[in-house]
Amino acid sequence: MGNNDIALSFDTAEYYSLQEASEYLNRKYKTDSVTPKKLLKKIYEFDLDAYIYGKGFFLLGTHYLDDSDILDSLNEGNEDFEVYANHIDSYLIYCDFFPSVHCEALGLFIRISKRVKGQLLFLNRAEINDKWGDIEGLLSHDKLNADPSNVEKFLRPRNIPRNYNDEYYDFSQIKVSRSCYSPILPKEHIDEFGIKKALKRINLNVLEHYHFDDYQIEGYEGSNHFYNNKDTIVLNLEVKRDEILILHRDLEKLENYIIKYQKPIEKSETEFKRRGVSPKLLKAKLVADAHAQYLWSKDHDKKIRIGEMCELIWNYLIDTEHSKMLPERKSSLKSWISSIPQYASESGRPQS
Repeated sequence: MGNNDIALSFDTAEYYSLQEASEYLNRKYKTDSVTPKKLLKKIYEFDLDAYIYGKGFFLLGTHYLDDSDILDSLNEGNEDFEVYANHIDSYLIYCDFFPSVHCEALGLFIRISKRVKGQLLFLNRAEINDKWGDIEGLLSHDKLNADPSNVEKFLRPRNIPRNYNDEYYDFSQIKVSRSCYSPILPKEHIDEFGIKKALKRINLNVLEHYHFDDYQIEGYEGSNHFYNNKDTIVLNLEVKRDEILILHRDLEKLENYIIKYQKPIEKSETEFKRRGVSPKLLKAKLVADAHAQYLWSKDHDKKIRIGEMCELIWNYLIDTEHSKMLPERKSSLKSWISSIPQYASESGRPQS
């Protein structure tokens, strides 16, 4: 093994700063043209993952569920949907709690949004702001080969919901498909260290910290049942260009894209379609479906057609907490109903 081979082998690591990645590529391809800024431009152009290292704070998540087959996991006509929804809420608390424990004590690799990467192309620093959902994935030190979108990798087996009473609910259908996080400091953490010391424990620069407004907390699922918004400090963090990290696997992707394709990889339409559904929307669908099944079970004269049922569901939900989840058209509620009686789909008005 020659000296250059030894040096290249020594350069290989699980992750790199942009400077280290540039040096690695320059050595590998015997050039001096790769710079951190050019490298970041290619990362942005090909929409590859980039990370920062965060430590000393907690995370509050907005989680989206893959809703395929979830409604089918309820027995037809079962009205005990609130139990199911409450178990989902409890599950999402763990999706915030265990990543927060890692981040506060050990630190996490935090995947940043394309918006942040774009800002860092032109500025040396950018802000991770709560309203933009700039934290899009998390990785722990010992699982850098995992999917950063899969928050369930932080959960212990006992935290994953099992069947409820082994009959009505198949929790194996629940899958968090996407999560966005906001950096926070909960009241318990501030009480333990004091706000000044708590802020100093954070490895990144804190540009601003403030309490959640009432309307903001409504956007979060999971830990918002655990944290009180009046006691929770929200953090706007500063990210510098030289703090950006890229994993070796993503650097290899970048090499392949540049060599083989020479153009950005377009996101497929199906990839966007599978982004998931908010648990709040899922609850609204469960309520709508349960109400429809209940009304049809009482419809002994078989008079309620699907169009009228959509009207009845709309009128029922409009005065509830689920009103914000209603679609623009009442007819769209048909897709929320898991089982429709044959007579309800027949054309014409029912005979009196």
